[in-house]
Order: sequence, then C-alpha cells, then structure tokens
Amino acid sequence: MKIILDLVFFVYFFSIVFQGYSINNNNWQDKVSPQLLRQLENKEKEYFLVYLNKQTAIPEHDLDKNSKAEKAYQILITNLETQEDIVNILSRGKYEFRRYYIVNAISVYGDINLVITLASRNDVNYISFDSPSKSEDSYLDISGIMASPEPTWGISIINADQVWNIGYTGHGIVVGGQDTGYDWKHPALKDKYRGNKINANADHNYNWHDAIHEINSNNNDSIPDPKNNPCGLNAAEPCDDHSHGTHTMGTMAGQTDSLLIGVAPGAKWIGCRNMERGWGKPSTYIECFEWFLAPTDLNGKNPDPSKSPDVINNSWSCPVSEGCDPTNWQYMELALNNLRASGVFVVVSAGNDGINNCGSINTPAAMFERSFTVGATKKLLDTLTNTVYDTIASFSSRGPVIIDNSFRLKPDISAPGQKILSSVPGNKYSYSSGTSMAGPHVAGVVALVLSANTDLRGNTNRIEEILESTADPKPEVDECRNINEKLVPNSIFGHGRINALAAVNRALEIKTSVPEKLVNESDKYVVFPNPCFDIINIKGERLQEEAQISIIDNLGNKIYDSKQIIDSEIFVNDWQAGIYFVKINDEKSISVIKVIKL
Repeated sequence: MKIILDLVFFVYFFSIVFQGYSINNNNWQDKVSPQLLRQLENKEKEYFLVYLNKQTAIPEHDLDKNSKAEKAYQILITNLETQEDIVNILSRGKYEFRRYYIVNAISVYGDINLVITLASRNDVNYISFDSPSKSEDSYLDISGIMASPEPTWGISIINADQVWNIGYTGHGIVVGGQDTGYDWKHPALKDKYRGNKINANADHNYNWHDAIHEINSNNNDSIPDPKNNPCGLNAAEPCDDHSHGTHTMGTMAGQTDSLLIGVAPGAKWIGCRNMERGWGKPSTYIECFEWFLAPTDLNGKNPDPSKSPDVINNSWSCPVSEGCDPTNWQYMELALNNLRASGVFVVVSAGNDGINNCGSINTPAAMFERSFTVGATKKLLDTLTNTVYDTIASFSSRGPVIIDNSFRLKPDISAPGQKILSSVPGNKYSYSSGTSMAGPHVAGVVALVLSANTDLRGNTNRIEEILESTADPKPEVDECRNINEKLVPNSIFGHGRINALAAVNRALEIKTSVPEKLVNESDKYVVFPNPCFDIINIKGERLQEEAQISIIDNLGNKIYDSKQIIDSEIFVNDWQAGIYFVKINDEKSISVIKVIKL
C-alpha cells in the first residue's frame, strides 16, 4: 500500500493522551476497573482490556472515500508500534491476547499478577473488565407470515419503493452489519452477499469476520455445541446463532421475487459477528469496528481499507452494568469516531428503554455524538381516510443524553421499527419490533442516497445533513428538555422520520445543481437538474443557439415541441413522474437526452 508522506507530521498533531487516571506506579489500583478486581478475587484469570496512554484521533478530511480509508489506516496502524513492550511481556508469560489499532488497546486473558504488572506501567492508561453485554432486545412474532409482492410497510412509508422506481436501489454500494451474525445462504440475502460468486465457490475473505473467540459465560455452557450454538467459534463463513443479525440485514438489503423486505435491494452486504448468542463485549465491538475500517482475509491478515463498506448498522448496546462505563466510554467512542472519519457512515439503534423515559438513550454506541442514532416508529391506520401513518413507538428510547452530562440531543432521526417483516435463519421470515429494526431502514436509505450520487461516498457529514434536512418533520413538545412547545428536532423523533425519496432527491440536487455533461450522442448539450421537479434547463456550446426541442414520453408520445433559444427554462410541473427523452435538433446534429421527472 502507498505510504503517506506526511504521516509523522499528522500523527504528531493528532495524537491525544487521555489524562483521566493516575500514572503513579504506587497507585496502580486507580488504573484498574473495580469490577475486574472483584472478578479476580474469585477467579484465577479473567478477560480485560488494556488501554495505552497514546491514542490517535483521525479528523475529518475532504477526500474521496478510498483516500480517507487508506489515510486513516496508515495512521492508526502505527499504534501497534507502541504496544511492543507489553506484547513481549504477554508472549513470555504465554498469555492469550489480541491487539487493536483503531484504538490503542490489547485484550488479554490474565491473572491479578499480570494486571498489577501492566497497571504499574507509565504507558498504560487504564485496564477495564471486558464484560459481556447483550444485544438490544427485539420482539419476534413468527405467526401468520404470508408471501406478498408488496413492499413492507416500513419501505412504503419512507418512500423507498418510489426511489426504486426512478432507478436507484443501492447498486454499487456496500452495507455492513455487526450483529449476531448472518445466514448468508438465506434466499433473501444470498445474492446480495458480496462474497457470493456466480458459478463459483463463495469467497468469504474481506466479506466476513467472526470476532467471537470464546463461549460467553452468560450462556451457562462452555463447550461449543450445535444444539446450543450452531456457529461455534471463529466461524469461517457467515453464520447467525441468534436470528437478530439476519433480520437486520434483511431490512437493509434483502429481497426475493415474492418478498420485498430490504430498503436497498441492489446493495451488497458484508458482516462481522460481534455477539455470541446475543452476548457481546467491548472487545468484540471494537474488533468489528476495526475490521470494517480495513477488512481482512479469513486469517485476520492483509487488511485492505479499499474494501471497507459505505455504511454499517449497529443494533446493539453496551450498558454500564455490563462492561461499558465512564472509565472506558471514551475508547469505544474513539473507535467509532475513527471509523467514521475513514468514510464509513455509522448507524446505531437508540435502544428500547423508552416508555416516556427521558434520558433513556444512555449507552454506547447510541449516546455518542458521531453515532447517527435512530428511534423507532409504529404503524397506524386512519380509518376515516384509510391512510397509513406512523408515530413514535412506546419502547423507543428518548434523549437527551444526560448520563455523561453532555445533554446532547438524541435521537438524530427515527424510522419504522414495530412489526417489521424480515428474514431469519433457516430460510424463514418473522415480524420483529425494536429500534434494532429501525436502524437498518436508515442504513438502507444511506445506500440509496449513495447509489444516486456516488460523489457523496465517504462524506459522512454531508450524508448526515441530507438525512436530517429531508426527514418528515415530527413536531413534539419536548418535555425532556423542558420545552413546552412543539418543535423539530426533539428528544423523541430527532429531526423526524426518515424519507428516502426526499433524501435521494436532495442528493441528486447536489449532483446536478450545476450543469454537468451527460452521456449523449453529440456531447453538445446538457439538461439539468436531472432528475427534475418543476423546470429543466438546456445548455449548449453556444448559449444563444436556436434549436428545435421536442420532448417524448416513454410511450413515444410527443408532449412538447418548440423551436427556441437554448439556455431557456422549460416548465415541467404538469408532467407525470417517469422517464422522458429530450430531443434537440440544431440542424447540424440531433441529441437525445434521457430525463427523469420526480
């Protein structure tokens, strides 16, 4: 890979040292999680994470996605150089360990003597208990599922199917998920998996990673058994031991001839398993964040940032009671921020602790500023007009984030999350409810937006602005922030419920807000904006050139025919939505340009 010339300079200015804990060797206990110390009173060894003082934060860059990813990787990989002394200690003691660079950390399975040795070092900032945490609960209902060619209610209400009608389905975009794993052979997912090769064996290198290396103690068993865990450990191909992940991926990209369940059925997907039967822990989440920054082969070697996804979904939480607490939040947040700075948009479910509970968005990763946090809506029917609408689901967690005293506004947006039909392992389908189901809708919309305007790939800030500014506003009295009037954004819906068509239209406006040459026979003329709403403009090499302009619909009917000066507006607000052809005859050549009317 290309070596970046300004690497040393850049790392120097953007390396940060967290100062939250003493580095006095005599006070090593101050640098160790009390929970870890309690565990080691009764156990000979335990899993823990060693965070080093030197940490590197990647800032946002105005670069294309591949350049962002490469630059972030080249900078962060230097974190491994600072770990050598500790690695030597672990190797000599024959301790199990795994190294990370997206944050400067090492996960270790060790005893109290090792903890004391490492905590006494000046280059160690903190040692935390690598405790298990459970995925966001969702509520499955497998009764009465019927195949139907109609899109799910979530797809319809966010207008994703209307985006398909104008030609954008997520083609060319890669979505990622870190979850309980994925049944890649499911008929709704197999053709969408990036590792699936037509007429050839599947290639799981760079398309799948299993961060589960040991059985989770909360499952009350110790031996991988297909009766308990069908995936085992270090699975060599995508596998789901819980069903949660397969359901979320179906909502992002799934589709069959008889079931339209995925928001972006033209996208490809890759995945990382971060939970063992629903239980993950800080190290597995960090490992998946790192793998998405630079996917590796199945041996965890040869990382390649050019193969990173465009957007990832995260339908999990890591609560204080189960490993993520104020002593290590900063490291989880740093991992997420570095991934996003590499050009990957990070979607996170808000959590299911709502029921009018203010401040219930209180766990990683939903609480973090750079997470795009998603609340859940439920389907309602207006019986008078027979129209479907949605409102907030009672379980959807509310903001603002008060647990860290930031009072930042969350969620960022909302999406359908109650009674969502999607895929589950074993070639089956089920309904499920939770913000876990809402997040994948948003990740799918990101894929649609990027397929409509690939120039936005990697521009995470602009993507966020588009999603927020085009959401259907949901004004609410924000009692959680002591605001007694309806406003947007608010602590319930965020900026509103996501609208795929409006977001794609906005992305297309960015692309065509200035004249750009389109593919046509003579390359003399350009029509913009394209797609269009109310007017179109035609520009040519000579602005005052006169030409015969005809417009034909997709049935061959001529709906406009006039000789006029180029560079004049044509009003198209009366056209029906669809595809049209603008024919320009300047007596020297004939150009035909396809135009999409929204």
